[in-house]
Order: sequence, then C-alpha cells, then structure tokens
Amino acid sequence: MRLKMISISHLLWLFVFFQQSVTLIFLATRADKFFSFETYLQGVKYSTLLLLVISVFALMNKRKSIFSFEPLKYAFVLQIVILYFAMTIHTDIKAINSPTILLMLISALAIFGNQINLRTMNLIAITLSFLNFAIVILQILSFIPVAQDNVREGLNLISNRPTGLLFNAFAMGYASVITFAICLYFINIKKLVILNIIGVIFSVASVLLSVTRTPLLLMIVSGILILLQKTKFVTNNWKLLTFAIPGGVVTFPLATVVLGNLIGNQDMATLNGRTFLWECVTSRWQQFIPFGVGVQGAFPQGFCSDDEWFSKLRHPENMFLLNYVESGLLGFVGLVLLFVVSFWFSGKALAKGSALPMAVSATFLMSSIFYVPLFHYLPFLENRTADRGVFNFYLFTVLWMAILNSSRLEKVQQLTKK
Repeated sequence: MRLKMISISHLLWLFVFFQQSVTLIFLATRADKFFSFETYLQGVKYSTLLLLVISVFALMNKRKSIFSFEPLKYAFVLQIVILYFAMTIHTDIKAINSPTILLMLISALAIFGNQINLRTMNLIAITLSFLNFAIVILQILSFIPVAQDNVREGLNLISNRPTGLLFNAFAMGYASVITFAICLYFINIKKLVILNIIGVIFSVASVLLSVTRTPLLLMIVSGILILLQKTKFVTNNWKLLTFAIPGGVVTFPLATVVLGNLIGNQDMATLNGRTFLWECVTSRWQQFIPFGVGVQGAFPQGFCSDDEWFSKLRHPENMFLLNYVESGLLGFVGLVLLFVVSFWFSGKALAKGSALPMAVSATFLMSSIFYVPLFHYLPFLENRTADRGVFNFYLFTVLWMAILNSSRLEKVQQLTKK
C-alpha cells in the first residue's frame, strides 16, 4: 500500500481488527488458555503503535489541514492538549511518553482533515454489531468468559453480564446504541438493507442481554429521532431540540436520584453506587484546583473506597469529574465546551434532516455522566489495573468524530438519498 493512499477508512478497519484481536486475547487470559497477561499487554502495545503510525501517515497526506480553523476539530484536540498540559505540570513522564494519548491527538487531527467514505462507516457499524453479538452469545453460552465480573438481576442467562467486544457490560451497551443508530440511519441504503436490519436487531439484542438500562433508554430516543428526522417538526424545531435533548440527558440522572429517594430504592437513589464515587471527588474539590493532580496521581488504589471492587477503579464513573481530577477546571471546562460545540453542529445537521450526529452526541453525553468513554486507560503504569489503552472505547469516539465531520461537510444527508 502506498503511503499516499492511506486513508481514514484504512485506519478504521485496522482499528476494528485490533479491537477484536486485543479483546479476544484478553478473554483468553481470563480463561487461562493460550495467552498470558504479558502477551495481552504486548498486543495492546504493538497494536497501539501500528495505529499511531497509520494515523500519522493519514494526517501527513492532509497536513495542510492541521492549522485550518474548524471548531469541532479544535474542541476534540483541546481535550488532549489540556491533558498534556496537566501531565507536564505534574511531571507525569511515563504518561507523557505514552503512545496512547499521542494516538488520540494524531487520530483526531487526521479524522477532521480527511473525508471518510460513508458507506465504509456503515459497513464498519454493521461489522461491529455482528462481532459484538457473536461474542455476547458465546459468553452467554459460557464458551468464552466475560471481560469483567459484574452480576445484575435480569435475564439470568449468565452468571456475569456479557461484555462483548468491549471490556465491561456498560461500555458494550453504549457501543451497541451507536451501532444501532448508524445501522438504523442507513437502513434504506441499496444493497445494505438486510445487513442494516440485522445490525439493528443484533444491537438491540446486545443491549437487552447486557441488562443495562440507560443504553436502552438512549436506543429508544435515538430510534424515534432518526425515524422522524425528515419531518417538519424536527427540521423546523432543530434549535429547540438542540437544547432539549442534552437538557433531558443531564436531567435524567437527577430525576432518577430524586425518584429513588421518594420510593426508597437505594440503587436508583445512588445510581448503583455512583453517587458515592462522585461525592468522593466533590468533597475534595479543593485538592484539584487549579490543574488537578495529573494522570499518574489520579485515583490511586483505595482513593475513594476500601471496597474490593470500588478500590480498584481508576475513575469516578463520570467523565466530567475524571477530567476535573486529572486536569482541574481546565479539563472540566474543556469537556463542557466539547459537548457544546458537538451539540451545536449536531443541531445544524438536524436542521438538514440528519439525526445521526445528534443521536451519537447524546449517547456520548449520557455515557460521560454514567461512565468514562473518553478515558485513556493508560497501560504500563505502576499499581494500576487499567491497561486497555485505546481499546476501552476509543474506536467509538473515532466513529463519533467521523460522523460529526461528515455532517459538517454536508455528506451524510446526500448518502441517505441514494
């Protein structure tokens, strides 16, 4: 392959391949078969390095776009720049030298400097839905283990909730919402109708089998929005929806806590224990002023709890609070700015009859409240259980950026007409 021919499509397909490979190697280590944990870490290392090289080549092919003013690009890149600033202030040498964060920076610049073939994006979503569902079924049948032990009362089909192509059930649930939205959006594309319908079914089934509730709610909202995207109500009221949708997402956890307290449901009142982790950060807010504690100093073992499970967490189950801990007010404000810009451009796409950017942006906002979809999960740090790097959820962040960039270039709606 000539270097000048390397594109974002190649990067995405390679990422899909490595996501599957790294996940399966990790699952094999859980089963104590075929691979050692050291083999898994080396797989993460070399897969990340190869993705970084491909990203550099894709960026160099469009290097003139690096400094072009594009609010979406700068909103995403700013997250990494702030992180590098915090790491420098706190002399996090190992983290600074990590190819994981560098890959996040270079890939973001490359994505917004290149146009992706939207048929490729659709095929990638279909492929991810198929691969994820296949692993989920194998986990339910106990042919392969889950990536993380996590039991919840529900369908009782498996002792631990399936994790699919990701490393925990919650991440898998949100990933399935994204594949669902993409497949549903492109469901009328000629020659891909059947595959998209199956992709939608597999995505819905994956969420149901993961017994995750907020992804299921997001899936319902996304489905309604996409089905009504070309109606006059949506296109004429895009500004209202641009404020109402993120407003509803932010209000949802608050309403859940209030309702849980009213009816005496402890799980709802604490959002399954998340509020304890959030209070752990907010009660110490002065410690993270002005520039946080850096990457290597954030969430040492037992920081928030001595509980066997919670003590090992490298994050507070909230992306905004994680940014605040690592890089202070800069990190928190930077993430807020990212969502403000993303929802504004998603709203502009909605005005043209394209709801996909809005659906995916809402998914990332909800997951940032209940989870850490943009977390780097740096491997090879001492006394850290986080070791997934970009293979935690970053592939879906790449898809989010590609969707937003496509909507900015007014390409998405054109494809739905074919």
